Amino acid sequence: MSELLDVTTRNIEGITVVDVSGRMDAATSRDVETVLNSLIDGGSRKLVFNGQHLSYISSSGLRVILATLKRLRQDGGEMILASLQAAPLEVIKMTGFDRIFTICETPEQAISRITS
Repeated sequence: MSELLDVTTRNIEGITVVDVSGRMDAATSRDVETVLNSLIDGGSRKLVFNGQHLSYISSSGLRVILATLKRLRQDGGEMILASLQAAPLEVIKMTGFDRIFTICETPEQAISRITS
């Protein structure tokens, strides 16, 4: 990963939580895309995108999360955004992505929502 971005994954109750830290911009979004595509290729269908430590998201980052959501939904899967910091949340709301994505305050809430 880039020194500007860190992506880790963990499995909780059969849900893959993707923890993204740093800046998700033109230089780093491809790293996140690679991880997300690898998870889907490996069979993950329920993802929680944890943005607790995501400080910035650009249009490149938005494209990655939207493409991931579309790919998951084609196979009956889902991705929920959780714990977004103020700046990325503002960008998501400004672009109308908050009408496309389910957004939860915590990963635990997202896991509960995605399993029900």
